[in-house]
Amino acid sequence: MPKRKKQAFNLSRFATMRKKQSREKQAEGQKSHIRKLDRIYRADGRANETAEETERRHSDDRLRVSARRNSMTTEETEELSSEDRLRTIAR
Repeated sequence: MPKRKKQAFNLSRFATMRKKQSREKQAEGQKSHIRKLDRIYRADGRANETAEETERRHSDDRLRVSARRNSMTTEETEELSSEDRLRTIAR
């Protein structure tokens, strides 16, 4: 079997990788900032909503959780139930 030629350090490839990582990190920071603003706007909207809107939102939340749990794998379900048990014990 022929020996592989040892590859020299490729500075341009390294710089490209660093730029890509930097862009990914910046994008994640922007997403995090947007999520934070979403939470603030949602909380602000909740302060002004009626009882019917609150009940509708709670109902939608319950449906969303139910749908998410129905689409989980067995391992995810068991992990979630163990987390629920730990949370209950911690109270």
